[in-house]
Amino acid sequence: MPAVKDREDLGKESADACVTVLPLTHPEQSKVGANEQELCSRKRLFVDMEVAVQSKPPEEVFKTFDSHMLQEDPHTHLTMIETLFNVTVPHSEKYQLESIKWLKDSGNLNSYIASVTCRLSNIPEEHVNSAIVTLNAVFCTMEEIPQDQALSISLQLLGQVGSERPDVQESLLTALYLLTQKAKGWDHSWIENVCKTLAPLVQEKHRNNVRVYTYGVFANLLSAEHAVDIFTSHGINSVPEDILTSADMKMNDKLKEVLRYLKKNFSNLTLECEDGSALSRSEKRTDEGPNKPAIPTVQSIQTTQLSTVKNQRKYLQTSKRWREKIKELDSADERKIARVGNLRYVNDIKFRIAKGSDGTEVFLGLRDDGTEVAIKKMPKNNYQELKNEEGFLRLPELDHQFIVRYLDFAEDENFGYLALQLCEYTLEEYIEEYYTNDGLLVRKHELVAQVLHSLSVLHCQESPILHRDLKPQNVLIDVTGRARLADFGISRRLLKDQTTYRTGSAGTKCWMAKETLGGKKIIRYKWSTDIQVAGMLIYYILSGGHHPFGNQPLCEGNIYKGTYTIDHITDVVAKDLIEWMINEEPTMRPSVKQCLSHPFFWDAERRLEYLRKIANRKEVAKYKEANPELISSMENYAKDGSFKEWKKKLPQELVKDMDSKKHYSENTFGLLRFLRNAWEHKVEEMTKVDVMLIFPDLFGCVYTFAKSEKWNSEPPVKDMFTRAGMPNTNLQKHLNTPVQESQHDFTQPTPK
Repeated sequence: MPAVKDREDLGKESADACVTVLPLTHPEQSKVGANEQELCSRKRLFVDMEVAVQSKPPEEVFKTFDSHMLQEDPHTHLTMIETLFNVTVPHSEKYQLESIKWLKDSGNLNSYIASVTCRLSNIPEEHVNSAIVTLNAVFCTMEEIPQDQALSISLQLLGQVGSERPDVQESLLTALYLLTQKAKGWDHSWIENVCKTLAPLVQEKHRNNVRVYTYGVFANLLSAEHAVDIFTSHGINSVPEDILTSADMKMNDKLKEVLRYLKKNFSNLTLECEDGSALSRSEKRTDEGPNKPAIPTVQSIQTTQLSTVKNQRKYLQTSKRWREKIKELDSADERKIARVGNLRYVNDIKFRIAKGSDGTEVFLGLRDDGTEVAIKKMPKNNYQELKNEEGFLRLPELDHQFIVRYLDFAEDENFGYLALQLCEYTLEEYIEEYYTNDGLLVRKHELVAQVLHSLSVLHCQESPILHRDLKPQNVLIDVTGRARLADFGISRRLLKDQTTYRTGSAGTKCWMAKETLGGKKIIRYKWSTDIQVAGMLIYYILSGGHHPFGNQPLCEGNIYKGTYTIDHITDVVAKDLIEWMINEEPTMRPSVKQCLSHPFFWDAERRLEYLRKIANRKEVAKYKEANPELISSMENYAKDGSFKEWKKKLPQELVKDMDSKKHYSENTFGLLRFLRNAWEHKVEEMTKVDVMLIFPDLFGCVYTFAKSEKWNSEPPVKDMFTRAGMPNTNLQKHLNTPVQESQHDFTQPTPK
């Protein structure tokens, strides 16, 4: 990947090239000299561009070199647009966005693809990945790729597949996957060539991503006539379980969908052959020659490894935490191994990873296809819960990146066995492991979003699903660090248009909503019941393991009385979300969609937009004439007076220039007006100012103050909340309810 810091050689080469210009005394020498001068000029252009990248903002770089974006670097054969797309500077993401924007706005997407087609074979191996990475980004922006263009570039990409560099291989397969997804009409001979070239890449010695996207290419070609025949003739007749697991980890729903479709096609083919309802593909080709050797398939090779070479079992290593235990399990004495259905495990406390109060145990295990699994073993006296969980996890709509994956089910005389995706930690373990001394939980914001997204998978169905047992032990963290919701044993599904499920009380102590407590025989469960417990869970994550209603034995009493404390976190915007969710009145709680649209999840750009709009209110615009009590109230929300010396934190030239035209008070209103006017009149200077980094508490301070003044329910910011998907009957009240620091007396402290 070309990096500005690695390109000091260009200046030297440019100088060297200039020195070698021949005396112009002969026509041929004149021609050579002109060519070298042009070469020198082109090299100098790229050197100038790279110097500009170091010293100027992206917008100015693109403006300066606008007419040279498709010009080719004589040293790397990369175009300027590719070099900019791959620069390694602090604003690299901005350069990527600007590069694609330039190609789209200038109408050069197709010209660029044609350019790559011509240049790819000439680009040195150390730079070829930069071209392919850029090409992939271009493919992603296109709805459809013309077939003739797709065919030309695909042949060039296939010609590079032999690269020994794993990063290049991965980028190539990603490009071919996108290409086959967005172009149609591939002919028989082309598909034959693709299969012949790519079939070796499904072997386990290759990177997982390479294998996943190789299968993705095959899946995209399924619609072509005789595609399955071609696949099987090259030994591709199954999709291994680890490929599906890897696809799950990518948060790419389209990829996951086509791979499952490919697997289904192979499964149907196998069933046809087993039922005798159709001849096998090899039988259909017997006319090609009776002595033609059979082609070994991926499926038959795997079966041989697992069934005939028992002392050399092969399993698919995924877990990091449990790797050594799985190795030990895999090499355990055959006499110690318990087998049920397609599953094997050792019924020993050493391999047990969880134990429930109802006799449920969870063991490390392996499927016969080599997949690592967590085997949930439950006595048949609780069998209905296990079958209920299996039923939910087998629903297509719960086959989702934020839900633990169902893999298998088996039973014997005394127990039921549910095989699930093996994860690394429960949320409880993860927080204990990664909660740091300075009170910051690694990835806490991301985990909160993932937990809510997992709940939205349940609640946002046409027939919503109520989990009813949310707690830290039922949120699992997979090997990639993603949170996945688990344990659907007592979950229930509402009928279409049904809002309430009436049943007896269920759940875990301290993790039950107020309306489920109090000893009632029949409880009215709604989505809002899950929401209150989800609010407790979010506080648990953000506070590093604390419960807003305290610990046993008074926790449930506090939930019922509505007494809580959320003082273990300082983020007032997070507090606002949590208080909304744990509201003791079910009708006042937000939906999961409203939770995910709350300002806690707004990005920096959206938060800045909010600050600009607040700064445009007449009370702020004319703050020097405002009621002193209003200014005093705002300063109270700033707590330690962190904005009283705001001028010292901003670039002094900018402050001096702005202050010379209009003096700004050193309080929060003065800061808001200064920023508003700077954004309006000093655009270039403000692109270099990271307001959120300099004033991390400013948004929270202004948001909570504006809420106390009921400004959030008035123009011009009201539309930001309704646009975010938050309009419903309780929104108006929520926007007008001040955020409290300690609104309720608390019965019990919660030391960590």
